[in-house]
Amino acid sequence: MKRLTQSMYRALAILAFLIVVPLAACSSVAPAPTPTVPSVSGNLVIYTSRAEALFKPVIGAFSQAYPGITVTVLTGGNGELAAKLLEERANPKADVLINSDTLTMLSLDSQGLFAPNDSRVVNAIPAAFRGDTGTWVALTLRTRVLMYNTDLVQAVDAPTSVFDLADPIWKGQSGSADSRNGALMAHLVAIRQLHGSEGLARFINGLQANETAWYGSHTDVRKAVASGELKLGFVNHYYYQLAKAEGAPVGIIYPDQGADQSGLIINSTNAGIIKNAPNPALAKLFIDFMLSEDGQRIYAEQNFEYPIVPGIKLADGVPPLTRFKLANVTLKSMWQDLEATKAEAQSIGLP
Repeated sequence: MKRLTQSMYRALAILAFLIVVPLAACSSVAPAPTPTVPSVSGNLVIYTSRAEALFKPVIGAFSQAYPGITVTVLTGGNGELAAKLLEERANPKADVLINSDTLTMLSLDSQGLFAPNDSRVVNAIPAAFRGDTGTWVALTLRTRVLMYNTDLVQAVDAPTSVFDLADPIWKGQSGSADSRNGALMAHLVAIRQLHGSEGLARFINGLQANETAWYGSHTDVRKAVASGELKLGFVNHYYYQLAKAEGAPVGIIYPDQGADQSGLIINSTNAGIIKNAPNPALAKLFIDFMLSEDGQRIYAEQNFEYPIVPGIKLADGVPPLTRFKLANVTLKSMWQDLEATKAEAQSIGLP
């Protein structure tokens, strides 16, 4: 697996800066105008692995902008939807896939599941976060963090690294999504790239030995931490923000920021038009909407995510990525390490 060069790493840092700092003087990075063609009509079928609470606001805004378009949404796990798309390949039923797993998206793209998209809005996204011909495009970025219950853990005692989850002090007190979760698998790929197979084994064995509670989703993890069932949870950053907005007693750790630590790992949510989709024009319109100012603002304000389009204000309490040390890994080619990581994780016994 080829890693980022120093110049590429600097480029990623610059990208992170652009994501969160408006550059009003530079028209080339201004958010795309929100499309407004309410007379358009038809049926749009979307497959998504995103939780309903995180995706419903965008659908609502799109339907308000385009009342003539009937939107049907089918939800499922990343792997489940990938298998369904492959099964339907000869006769696609869906127009768009919206997923929360960069690795699955890249794998499906390599198998020719997505159609090229020449949208200028898509082409304006940095090349590191889209397919070369627009077959997929990132919609938002997420950071991998630890959240804790502040009634049970003092900030001074909170862990500073994901590897601290193996510390016996947290035995039986932490939780994570299991191997069915794309964000967790992407994190494991990153650990393997950064620390090798030995580091991956040490991490997974540590979680197992510490009796980590395994859940089917991050939503379950955040609820367990918020209720005090667990002290710690391994999640994406916006789950902490959602719990906090609900009034839960939670704190957040942006891990691995020390000089001898590997840095914060980021991932992305993504969209792609299904090849030979029934309604490709509507699919293209929907992706443009999600990358428009209105679409990106919804993801930022209501979901607490990092917009992929520059110039969009972050939600209150969400720190800019420039504040953090970022891990030296590349999302665009990580999927090449996925199968080897899965095999090693399964051999160790990851649920």
